[in-house]
Amino acid sequence: MPLPPEPRRGAHRGVVDTPPELARRVARQLPHEPTAVLDPACGDGALLLAALEAAGGDPGFAQRGLFGIELDPERARRARTRLCAAAGLRSSQALEEHIVCGDALEAERPWPGGTWILANPPWSSFSGRHASPIAAPDPARLGGWPSLQGAFLARIARHVAEHGSGAAVLAPGPLTELERYGPARASVTAHARLCRPPEELGEHAFDGVTEPAVLIVLLPRDGAGARGSAEPWTVAEPRDAALIAALANFPRAPVKTFRDVGVHTGNAARELVLGPEHDQWPALRQGRDLDPYHLRPASARLCTSVEKRPGVRFRVATRARYESFPVLLRQTADRPLAALHVEPTYFRNSLLAAAEVPGLHPAFVVAVLNGSVAAAWHRAMFRDARQRSFPQVKIKHLAGQPLPIATRDDDPRLHDEVMALASIKTPDAAGIDRRVRAAFGLTRDVEARALEIAR
Repeated sequence: MPLPPEPRRGAHRGVVDTPPELARRVARQLPHEPTAVLDPACGDGALLLAALEAAGGDPGFAQRGLFGIELDPERARRARTRLCAAAGLRSSQALEEHIVCGDALEAERPWPGGTWILANPPWSSFSGRHASPIAAPDPARLGGWPSLQGAFLARIARHVAEHGSGAAVLAPGPLTELERYGPARASVTAHARLCRPPEELGEHAFDGVTEPAVLIVLLPRDGAGARGSAEPWTVAEPRDAALIAALANFPRAPVKTFRDVGVHTGNAARELVLGPEHDQWPALRQGRDLDPYHLRPASARLCTSVEKRPGVRFRVATRARYESFPVLLRQTADRPLAALHVEPTYFRNSLLAAAEVPGLHPAFVVAVLNGSVAAAWHRAMFRDARQRSFPQVKIKHLAGQPLPIATRDDDPRLHDEVMALASIKTPDAAGIDRRVRAAFGLTRDVEARALEIAR
């Protein structure tokens, strides 16, 4: 874990104890009757205590089914003492062979077979501005971005694949989305799959720690050992699980529907972007020119005579390229905001573009994107859409947006009604949203949650 504001025992190793209630939350991810549980960085036994509590304090389960590995001998001893006391065992020696002192990441150290894993591994990076002051282990054991959390997760995923078990792991939130952790995510997903989107635990899951935490649940994947994916992992709040599940099986637009093709001014913005009074040059729309269902007159003009030369970087395609996209979306927003590309012209990369979706009128697509279901799905699925400062709508986010129908043929009446309502000069946004929302057939509770998120 990241270093707390004041030193405490183990803080120099990225170690902060798991609070009892959080430990119980992790233990609730276990199957109803796990045969055995391993914590490969067990500390003083918080997660194993929660597993024992879930098993009703059964001393037999404590002796045959609890396993722990801990680098610090004093903490390993304390874990044995606490577990024996909780199970009513007279001597801590009863667990000496199961709760051991050692380095769980040593290649030669086998982990007990057939065990489910509960883990809160140390959060220590060995590079970057949050680098740990301790010496890094062998880089070959860390993979990708050098961090203990990444190394532990990769080892846990291999264990899950080898033994057909599962794992519930506490990890720092950035591991789920930052590019530097891509190799760690690829290593994990080569062997295991996420049971569901990681649960966001917030910035105060641990006493004195402000790094946001997540709970990751892993299960074996088909074809273990295949190439994993470095793509970010969607992080969802637990209360949004029903909404995400309700929208999981709806059709999506083709992958290449949404594009980032806008004029990229690079370091030549002063030459390229002119005021609207320079009407001898073609119109150039910007993000500020788009409201839901409506494009304002272009607030800028594009000087198309600027030539590329050494040291000058920008990207401008042909005007026909920009005019070919029927829908535009604002990029800096906390939800999709779309409008038909009327009076098509050049646009900056503060606007994203959508190609025509086969079988759907662009006005229908605009109506879905501007709706409360699209907003709720977007905010529930992507953490950066929920951030207060500079939220963004990204191409990869838009590609997964659910649609109530795949083509007009699925429901011609719905399609044509929504298309007509969204095509008029002053659309009734609330009325359109009610119609689109009803088409998803959400339960009352899920619809209420969608509206809450979309506000």
